[in-house]
Amino acid sequence: AAKAFVVCALLVDSTPTRLSSLWLRPSRVPIARKTLALASRDCEMSGKDTRVGPRRSTLGAMGFLAVSTAAMSPRASKAAPQIISDAASMLPGYGMADLYFPGFFQGTWDCVSELVDIQFPAGEDMVPNLKQVKSLRRFLGTPSILLRFNQTFIPFRGRIIADRGVNTKAAREAARFDDESKEWYYEPSTVRDVRWDPSNPNVLSYMMREGDKVDVLVTKRGSENPTPEVFITSEVVRQTQTSMGEIGLTPVIKQVKDQVKYRRVGSGQIQAIMISNVYLTPGDDVKLEDFLKAGNKPVTTYRTRIIMTKL
Repeated sequence: AAKAFVVCALLVDSTPTRLSSLWLRPSRVPIARKTLALASRDCEMSGKDTRVGPRRSTLGAMGFLAVSTAAMSPRASKAAPQIISDAASMLPGYGMADLYFPGFFQGTWDCVSELVDIQFPAGEDMVPNLKQVKSLRRFLGTPSILLRFNQTFIPFRGRIIADRGVNTKAAREAARFDDESKEWYYEPSTVRDVRWDPSNPNVLSYMMREGDKVDVLVTKRGSENPTPEVFITSEVVRQTQTSMGEIGLTPVIKQVKDQVKYRRVGSGQIQAIMISNVYLTPGDDVKLEDFLKAGNKPVTTYRTRIIMTKL
């Protein structure tokens, strides 16, 4: 369940009041510092490749636009993919252009994340999966909450973007930390057939091991670069999970707004804090009056600390 807090997937009004208000606050849970230092030391001593999982990229073909280039000049024809991409990014439901990261992000990063806090802004009675969330809350401050995965940023049309296809699969297959053996371990893969096209970055899909299909749509995003060392992002995502095995089941829709503040703290290292706000959707198992009562207030807020080391 903790993997869902690493991969931000999920619709709400995303315009941030002030992205730069996402300051890195000292956590009440210090366990990560000790464990992360231990993990880094073990990797250095072993001399082993610290990359977590293979880099697999499957680009999906999004055929929602058809443009005839027969009458175009060679120069215009050559620019057709860019024209299609720009037009797609302006269509309702397809959001704005992708997030463009500072140049120092380019490459692959070894990431270790720790979920440090869970809050219920609208009250516990408004949380549909309260039992599951409370169970997760018990592990705060322990190594069991740590996850390790790779994140890759690539050049595309002269800018640096996140390789969302590769990153989604890597985060969903994150390694966990065993406090007894002081080693990272993997569980069986839960995703396959990840489809994403950088020319249409707002749409991503993948299949779950049990046969469910997950469609992810970015509906809004924004970013700030207040200093050369700080980069802040905000995205609103709608995730729809559809059961492919049983006919008649209603798709499950999730709505989340994710804000991340990255700070470069040295050569080859970035520290980040991610705040994920989960909102009620009409499909949740709640009464209509509760849905209306929640309004624009999130029902669950997760705060995650991430340490990224360049590979």
